Amino acid sequence: MQPRPHKPVTMYVCGVTPYDSGHMGHAFTFSIFDVLARFLESGGMPVKYAQNITDVDDPLFERARRDGIDWRELADRETKVHIRDMTVLGWRPPDVMPRVSDEIPRILAAASRLKASRHAYKTDALYFDTSSYRGYGRLSHRTRRSMIRKLREEELLGKVGPDAKRDALDFPLWRRSSPDEPSWPSKFGEGKPGWHIECSVMAMRYLGPQIDIHGGGRDLLFSHHESERAQSEALTGKAPFARAWVHTGMVRYNGRKMSKSLGNLIKVSQALQRAPAAAVRLYLVSHRYARDWDFEWEGLARAARLVERMRKFLADDARTRRRPVAPGRGLMAEFNAALADDLDTPRAVRALRAALRQRDAPAVRAMKDILIGSASLT
Repeated sequence: MQPRPHKPVTMYVCGVTPYDSGHMGHAFTFSIFDVLARFLESGGMPVKYAQNITDVDDPLFERARRDGIDWRELADRETKVHIRDMTVLGWRPPDVMPRVSDEIPRILAAASRLKASRHAYKTDALYFDTSSYRGYGRLSHRTRRSMIRKLREEELLGKVGPDAKRDALDFPLWRRSSPDEPSWPSKFGEGKPGWHIECSVMAMRYLGPQIDIHGGGRDLLFSHHESERAQSEALTGKAPFARAWVHTGMVRYNGRKMSKSLGNLIKVSQALQRAPAAAVRLYLVSHRYARDWDFEWEGLARAARLVERMRKFLADDARTRRRPVAPGRGLMAEFNAALADDLDTPRAVRALRAALRQRDAPAVRAMKDILIGSASLT
């Protein structure tokens, strides 16, 4: 992706559904995109970064019912946890963090435009007609059969018939709420938005009809991002909706993907009990963004030892250095080349280690500011 002259790089990253946030899978994704934003800005490219809060979603409502708490209170509490954790891990906060609950009028306006342009139809819900969009499935490189199988596995297939959706791949833009869920009035009936339309509306409101980078975990590629791409391009008539799609891999623990349903989450707060924030952050970004990897406590301990070396070196340098010195060009060139090569953060970490060995404090500081941000070394 080449930068556009005189324009900021626009980046939208799908954020948390705030019902049980704060685990290492979330932290990995948002730390990676923080490195990307910092790297672009260090090269003189301003970044306009939006990351949403999905506070209108079925899992949030289910957890609120289970815990006997108002959904808004649960969302507020877990959003604060998310922001607290990422602040401790040194992120550069997104420029905007819109909440779905604040975007309902714009979501309904977008749904109405899709209905008026015959990209959507109304039965028991308002559905996006995937047959009206050529290329549904191309983003995720899936066949029709594999998409249907994936929807069935995730229990998202739904009913197909005269009083439901016309095709198995069609998805809701607006649907009925259950009696104990929040509901908003609309010409399509009282209800709530579908999942995919939420991000389309927020991305376009804050970043424009076409954006440079759209990111999130790989588990969002289908069906969320596939559907988001289709309805966004149908809304605007402009393609591509995103110039680059960036998906992070899954974090595993004990050989299985970290997930709330499996109960094998490692919380950021747990990791911080064993290592400084900079070590947690460095451990996360030591992995290639697109690959699945296994969280290991020994790996975190190794990152903590590296951070301690860095802390002592920088403290000694600050006491003894008399005047500013520019970082070594060769080391910084290798570091920048690594991040320019599909955000190769493990290679960038190796450049940081080399700068420590060569006792190049300016290079260490410059690399630290991108890889670790403002996370504390102690």
